[in-house]
Amino acid sequence: MVRVTQQQVAKKAGVTRATVSYVLTGRARSLKITEAVIQRVEAAARELGYAPNYAARSLVSGKSKTLGLALGAGGYVSLMWSLIAEGVETEALKAGYDVLIISDRRDTESGPAGLEYLRRRRIDALISLGRIYDADAQLWKQAPTLPVVLEADKPPQGLPSVRLDPATGYRAAIEHLARNGHRRLLWIGPSADKVQQVVPNRAEVARKIARELGLSLEALYLPDVERIGLGSPVERAITVVPELLQAAIPDALPATAVLCWNDQLALGLYRFLSARGLRIPDDVSVVGFDNHEAVYGQPPISSITQEFRETGRAAAQLALQMADGSLSMAEARKTIIHVPSRFIARPSVGAGPFVAG
Repeated sequence: MVRVTQQQVAKKAGVTRATVSYVLTGRARSLKITEAVIQRVEAAARELGYAPNYAARSLVSGKSKTLGLALGAGGYVSLMWSLIAEGVETEALKAGYDVLIISDRRDTESGPAGLEYLRRRRIDALISLGRIYDADAQLWKQAPTLPVVLEADKPPQGLPSVRLDPATGYRAAIEHLARNGHRRLLWIGPSADKVQQVVPNRAEVARKIARELGLSLEALYLPDVERIGLGSPVERAITVVPELLQAAIPDALPATAVLCWNDQLALGLYRFLSARGLRIPDDVSVVGFDNHEAVYGQPPISSITQEFRETGRAAAQLALQMADGSLSMAEARKTIIHVPSRFIARPSVGAGPFVAG
């Protein structure tokens, strides 16, 4: 098969070869080439079946036009990772970039593997949903751009990061509970050492906010509930969680409102409360987290939603700015982006014992 050249595309479109190059490499608009010319060149390229030689383009430009996305553990089945990846891809495609997915391997975690790709310039920038360690510093010091990490706690010193921030959503939720007359709160979920590093210690975040508002909040850590997360079967939550709660709370519930690790755990709590003859929200108010199964509750669950797609978009924008040189490495090292969460009130919250008359 004879390969179509840019010169042939230029002849058909009635423009210079340089114009064809500018259009097909995505530089036309920055050079003020008109939309009519861009469309004419693109139409000619399609009609002739022109396919760019990416290897040659990379050799000339020094760019692969590819972002690397290192997935965290369970990345292929995690709804959270999938939504973040969707946001990354949206921004990458807008900028004319492809996305290379990097997963954990038998001998290498995705973060260090991505750094090796970055060092070898297989990718122009890296977004890591997996762990990157201080011990990997030599790899990123040899890379053309710094990796963007999604970490709840401090990432390795000097790396830009995008962080999910549950505090804004928790504050709105707890203020809503306080306005409705609730003073004793219970948080239910896994212990902090059982969840991925990208997730902040939600119990401590909620406890701090409750304390600031003059409320009491007790945390109840349940074994194995970290396995009940986004993407796992709801049936498992409504079967396993009531059993765990029955063992953990043999007597009266020590609160009038409960904040749950996620919506699935909240659905399990619904089953547990129903078995005890307690009504939602008349006897107990419930707040979930993630807002993915909230509408399945009867009544629908008030929930805190995290902007996973926006997190991915923010990470991609930061990575692209480093890749195109518009963000210096010195500026990138100081960059921390917090993506706020939101509280969505639904009928699962009702009047508590201290509601104003």
